[in-house]
Amino acid sequence: MAIVLPKFPRRRSPAGSACETQPALNISLCREDGVYQAGGELVAKWRVRRISVDDLQSIEVSVLWHTEGKGDEDLHVHHFYRIVESQIRRMGLADEQSIRCVLPASPLSYHGHLITVRWCIRMRLFLSDGRKIMAEQPFNLVSPVVEDQSGPLSVVSPRKRDLNSKANDSADEDAAVMLGS
Repeated sequence: MAIVLPKFPRRRSPAGSACETQPALNISLCREDGVYQAGGELVAKWRVRRISVDDLQSIEVSVLWHTEGKGDEDLHVHHFYRIVESQIRRMGLADEQSIRCVLPASPLSYHGHLITVRWCIRMRLFLSDGRKIMAEQPFNLVSPVVEDQSGPLSVVSPRKRDLNSKANDSADEDAAVMLGS
C-alpha cells in the first residue's frame, strides 16, 4: 500500500493557529505479494483522504510501465481513466474506489544491471489551486504459470518457442529469425 503525505507550507486558520493540509492517497493491491501474471486481472483499491471534495479538480488513475537505466526512458500507459469534478462530487471521497483491468502479455517486470522495467498503478490528484499530487504503487508482472500433473510449468509464448527451436539451426538462420527476415 502506498500512502503519500506531501509537504505543504503551513497555513494559518482564521483563528490564527497553524494547521497543515496534507491530502493522503492510498493504493492497495489485491495481492499482498504484488505479483500478477501476464494476461491476468489486476484489482486494486484506492482512496483519497484529508482533502475536501471542493479542493479537487480531477483524479487520474492509470496502470502503466516505465523503464529506468541506460539509454532513453520509456513510459507506456496500459489502462487509464480520469474522474472530473462533477463525478468526484457524485461519488464522494468517503468510500474506497476500485480499479480493475486485464494485464497484457508483455513487457514483463525486469530488474537488470542496465535496464529495469517497472509496472505500477499511478494516481494523480489535480487540486483547484493548481497543485498536483502523485502516488505510485509498484507491482510485478510475471509469466503465466500453468499446472500439470507434475507441478507448475512456465508458459512459453509461441514466438519464443519458435526462436528456441531454431537455436539449433545455423547461425545465419538464427540471425535472420532475430531480425525478422
